[in-house]
Amino acid sequence: MKLFTYTKPKMIISDEGKQIRSVDDIYFIDKETGEEHFPYYSTTIFVPDTFTEEMMNELYIEEKIEVK
Repeated sequence: MKLFTYTKPKMIISDEGKQIRSVDDIYFIDKETGEEHFPYYSTTIFVPDTFTEEMMNELYIEEKIEVK
């Protein structure tokens, strides 16, 4: 994934064949309701002008797209 700083707002774009998700957004099943939560994935994320590459690496994970 790459952080583009020359755009307004800045943006993160995933590499080809990959997708981005938040490190906190994970798959789980609610024990009370039995509902599943699936992570939200994106190929482009717009971030504030104060965003840095260090923040990107702390907050987002890039994963290979699974084809079913």
